[in-house]
Amino acid sequence: MNRYWTAAIVAAVVVILDQLSKWLVVKFVPLYDRIQVLPFFDVTHIINRGAAFGIFRDLPESIRLPLFALVLVAAVVVIFFFLKKAGPGNRLLVFSLGLIMGGAIGNSIDRFRLRYVTDFIDFHWFGDPALHWPPFNIADSAITIGVILILFDTFILKRGQ
Repeated sequence: MNRYWTAAIVAAVVVILDQLSKWLVVKFVPLYDRIQVLPFFDVTHIINRGAAFGIFRDLPESIRLPLFALVLVAAVVVIFFFLKKAGPGNRLLVFSLGLIMGGAIGNSIDRFRLRYVTDFIDFHWFGDPALHWPPFNIADSAITIGVILILFDTFILKRGQ
């Protein structure tokens, strides 16, 4: 299978999982409610009008949405640039780029359809929900894992040098 199809399939799986998980949270967890899953993990239904950690949430929508559209287009262009450069044996890079593309598309679907992103994965210190990482979603996770894998590939496996 060629690298473009591989990345597209990975991206499609991420988008499907992301959209399905957000749909389930919206359907079964009222906004701002929290369901404890483990002592350090809750499902907490929140909305995020900004980007990572809520940055840009206070920008007017007339600026915020075009900015997000520009970032999406730039991300896809960069991803395809790196896919074109990927060697036939660099499956980890192709997989990572698919994760990033799927995450970007998954969150963009929400941003342009709803004007916000649903976040719900909420990790916190045992017994103290006040000490938590800001809630995130499957798309955010895919982007983060994709970036970590690219860094691993570049700096640990040293294939990108």
